[in-house]
Amino acid sequence: MMISSKLELMKLKEKKVFFFDLDGTVYLGDKLFEGVLELIQLLKERNDKQLFFLSNNSSKSTSDYLKKLKRLKLNIEEHNIILSQHPTIFYLKNKGYHTIFLMGTSSLKKEFIEEGFNLTEESPEILVLAFDQELTYERLVKASYLLQKGIPYIATHLDNRCPTEKGYIPDAGGIAALLEKATGRMPRVFGKPNKEMLLFKLQQIGISPENAVIFGDRLYTDIKMGLNSGITTCCVLSGETTLDMIEQSKNKPDFIINGIWELIDILK
Repeated sequence: MMISSKLELMKLKEKKVFFFDLDGTVYLGDKLFEGVLELIQLLKERNDKQLFFLSNNSSKSTSDYLKKLKRLKLNIEEHNIILSQHPTIFYLKNKGYHTIFLMGTSSLKKEFIEEGFNLTEESPEILVLAFDQELTYERLVKASYLLQKGIPYIATHLDNRCPTEKGYIPDAGGIAALLEKATGRMPRVFGKPNKEMLLFKLQQIGISPENAVIFGDRLYTDIKMGLNSGITTCCVLSGETTLDMIEQSKNKPDFIINGIWELIDILK
């Protein structure tokens, strides 16, 4: 596999919807990649383009994500953000769950409480696994016992690792793998690569999948989701994926670029 040429990338000018992964695509940690602000401004100035930011990283609530993006000078509204907890919360409400054991951060727990859920680690109706950066061994033990009793089990996402400025750290997929070793169970997943994370938004705005493109750094989540959705896919090499990994993967993207800054010249 090779990096896409500028001539090949010109096809992306025709797209009406641009989906961007966040971690590893737009930024690493608290550092924006070069050209991101200029690119977003270019898209916002085009009346025929819509843009959305996606993240499986459920360690932060929607309001905390908004604060972070505004701090990075990405003046994005709430409707421009799609997080893995959104389809998860939709499912829980649709199925009538109220009492939940949420393996997540204080930030995420606050959002679930605001959505009307009762959070408990004693006799919950369902176990919800998120990117729990405040994980304790005691919480793992409680979850293991519940899973062995057959409690319903879902996850916001199953990314194996999360990129940071210093390197990778274990993500929700790592926690799920640990619980699987103890219990033999894996959760139903609602974030990437579940195609509904993209398709529900396209349905809302009345745009067909062939008129959209997704940019992401993970083959097994971002690119796989795009392929499953019938959306054009573009893998960036600014995060987790390398050309060798693409060569060996069955999830082959339509385009490959070093980073989203390469779109600036195309859109201009």
